[in-house]
Amino acid sequence: MNNDSVPSEPRDATAPERKWSRRRVLHWSLGLAPILAGGGVATFKWREQANDDARAAALVERAAPFCFANAPDARKEAAEALQASRGYAPALLLLAGIHLEERNWDAARNVLDVPRLKGTPEAKLLLELTERRPQAPDWRHAFFDSWLALGTPDFSKSPLLPEAMGMEYLLGVPEQNWDQASDEQRFALVALDVTLSKRRANILWLVKQIAATTSVPLLMALLAQLSAPETDPDIVALLLDDVEKRLQKVADASPPTQQLALFSLLKGSTATMPFQRSDLEALERVSAIPAWKQHSNGAFFQEMRSLFDGLILAPGHHAWRLVILAQGISLGLLLHQRADVTKTHLSEDEQRWMGRMLWDIGARLREQRSRLEMSRGMRLQNFSSELTHHVPDMEKAVNRWVELGIWEEAVQKAACYRWPLPSLQDECYAARARDEAAWMTAFAGVGELP
Repeated sequence: MNNDSVPSEPRDATAPERKWSRRRVLHWSLGLAPILAGGGVATFKWREQANDDARAAALVERAAPFCFANAPDARKEAAEALQASRGYAPALLLLAGIHLEERNWDAARNVLDVPRLKGTPEAKLLLELTERRPQAPDWRHAFFDSWLALGTPDFSKSPLLPEAMGMEYLLGVPEQNWDQASDEQRFALVALDVTLSKRRANILWLVKQIAATTSVPLLMALLAQLSAPETDPDIVALLLDDVEKRLQKVADASPPTQQLALFSLLKGSTATMPFQRSDLEALERVSAIPAWKQHSNGAFFQEMRSLFDGLILAPGHHAWRLVILAQGISLGLLLHQRADVTKTHLSEDEQRWMGRMLWDIGARLREQRSRLEMSRGMRLQNFSSELTHHVPDMEKAVNRWVELGIWEEAVQKAACYRWPLPSLQDECYAARARDEAAWMTAFAGVGELP
């Protein structure tokens, strides 16, 4: 075989013989190399971009709370995400939010015009917001009107918006401000985060504060945390008895409410304990009380927000957490659980009796106009209608439950709580505290935005 040839493949005997020299093979492979190299470079660049975006996504997740809180480091955190991946859309959106919060409309428009963000539904809404906010009375109406103007786009599954901060999210309660805080502020901070009782608060001081307070919502917030299964048992052992004793004293001296009466009835019980006859008789008295609680969510929110303003980041977010904790939702849940295990021990007439009581308590909860209180009230009424076998009540309960779901979906569609605009979020918390039902129905197309 000629040294300048390569072995030929088996061929058809009728086909003309073709020989490829080593030189020809080399020339062919060199001609193909640029094509293969082009594909390799493109693949490499795609992988590199994907890796950069993954790093940026982690940095955006870290940066989002700073942006929600309007923290001094918000811009630096967002910039780090953009350094990891230039033009990464979720990081650009955070930066646009920072400019909007500063009312630097032109800078926000420039960011929204960057290719990877430009033209997205999120960018379109923020562009609309830059036009409307200077003329609007506040952020929430400017946002709401922008959303309506764009045809109520669905942002519920937006890949660009950060996740909303849940009620349980604490934005770094700054313990360094503890020494400068008043006793009133410190007690509110402990009600906000009961672990401060172990980290900063002098236990004797805290016990004195508990014994002296007349604030039912702060005591209820403490009780909610101390009753949670994830709370440090050492903290529970230190504080629960004092909080329960003080709540009972305040309950005895206050106008009757279903919340406080249920606390007295359910104190020390578990979800698996059926009601005795004497418990049901006490529950009947509870169901006749005309109000769920004495304080209003809106007034309590404003009180706590004022205490936190200048003391901690995102005062509205943390005030809202206390509003939720103070609602006593866990009491409604425990009532439902104990009633459920009780029903098998009751005759049909006794089940109807208990069902009517649950219906009345559920009605008082629904009157509160917050989503969680209404939801718990509706659940009680749904269960009540099963016990009473009263079809009109059952239909009414189901219809209300479906209606609440429609309201919730409307708010989720606008993704109200995922936009990293601190002023907008603060106004959302205040509006929800005043009347969350009206807030939700406005997004569902019913009534005016509060």
